[in-house]
Amino acid sequence: MATLTVNKNTSIKDRFVESFQQYQTQLNGHRDHPLAKFRQAGFEEFQEMDFPTTRDEDWKYTSVQRMLRQEFKSAKATDLQLADIEQFTYPNLNAIRLVFVNGIYNEALSSDRKALPGGLMIHLMEEALENEEYRAWIEDQIAYKGGTAKNIFLPMNRAFSQSGIFIKTVRGIAIEQPIHLLHVATDGDHIAYPQLFVWASESSQLSIIESYNSTTDQAYFNNSANHWQVEANAHVHYYRTQQEGGEAFKIHNTLVMQGRDSVFSSYVADLGGKMVRNNMSVELTGSNTETNMYGVYLGHEQQHIDNQTFMDHALPHCVSNELYKGILTDRARGVFNGKVLVRQDAQKTNAFQQNASMVLSDKAVMDAKPQLEIYADDVRCSHGATIGQMDEGSVFYLRSRGIPEAKAKNLLQRAFVGEAVEAMPLEVVQERVMAAIEEKLG
Repeated sequence: MATLTVNKNTSIKDRFVESFQQYQTQLNGHRDHPLAKFRQAGFEEFQEMDFPTTRDEDWKYTSVQRMLRQEFKSAKATDLQLADIEQFTYPNLNAIRLVFVNGIYNEALSSDRKALPGGLMIHLMEEALENEEYRAWIEDQIAYKGGTAKNIFLPMNRAFSQSGIFIKTVRGIAIEQPIHLLHVATDGDHIAYPQLFVWASESSQLSIIESYNSTTDQAYFNNSANHWQVEANAHVHYYRTQQEGGEAFKIHNTLVMQGRDSVFSSYVADLGGKMVRNNMSVELTGSNTETNMYGVYLGHEQQHIDNQTFMDHALPHCVSNELYKGILTDRARGVFNGKVLVRQDAQKTNAFQQNASMVLSDKAVMDAKPQLEIYADDVRCSHGATIGQMDEGSVFYLRSRGIPEAKAKNLLQRAFVGEAVEAMPLEVVQERVMAAIEEKLG
């Protein structure tokens, strides 16, 4: 795909339009391929929308203008060896690994997709879209426009996607091996569009780890999108960790549809990036579901980390637990906007939401807006947000026990965010996240 650099007087959106038109001229005889049509549909929706500004309520505290003004180039594949990515793998975890370098799938570094465990299918999007059943399912997923889905970065992801992944489980099959989608940014000045569609069939079990890493200090932009369907009685664990480069921009959209008796658990750790925006929506389409969202974020220097969540309780007898905890210092800014909607038919709902932030600098800022909208009368719901500084009394107590001040503060900060990290069932992921937190706190 061509570079996004054109006349300086051309509007930001027009640069992307011109880039897509240049892509179309290179299609030749592939214009009728399902992937080309998939991208075309995304582009048409992209053209109908505008980039958000701080005048939009949901983007009040997060400006994307600096990111969009950068003249990023389309991502290109870079040759890496296994030794180059070993630091980002989980050596003690027998995982199915899918590697993406600057957003481009690297088959040589990935597990053999022809030797997958029974009951698991993994396809590139261009392969999945050639299957009528899969294509119809994918179209159903992108038709969802609820919650946080109303933003231009989703159709933008579809229009410019290069290495999307489709994952499906067979009904009743428990996949013992976790799937690790390992993303590594090695070059600056590029824009990448990671894309993931997950179809967890009825009564199946699945764990997916998505990690974003960087070996460059230059600016780049990851516009990521995930679509999940968790069918009846399926159990899914989703881990997402990001240690993007210090100058990186990241927009991440996650949309989840949950069927009856299913369990979906999400564990998110945001430790890197210059500007990070996470949009996460879960819609319950069946009764007796359980949804868990755990998040941890650490911001220093001038990092900006914005978490937007939407929990839609549409049917009765459902449970949701949401806990996000973060630490901000220097001139960092954090944003949490979490909404829990309990519809009229969602009787016997049990919903919990909590955001807690520790602000360690008088120049750091945290904006929290927990929201609870209830239209049912037989429910148990609670929500809240706390923003505070380190408890000096606790620091004094630890120092009185012979612990140096710096270590005492480190222990208290670790304990503060540890509640969200310790919810991760996979110990190797939990340990990696805690090690990264300790390194950053140090």
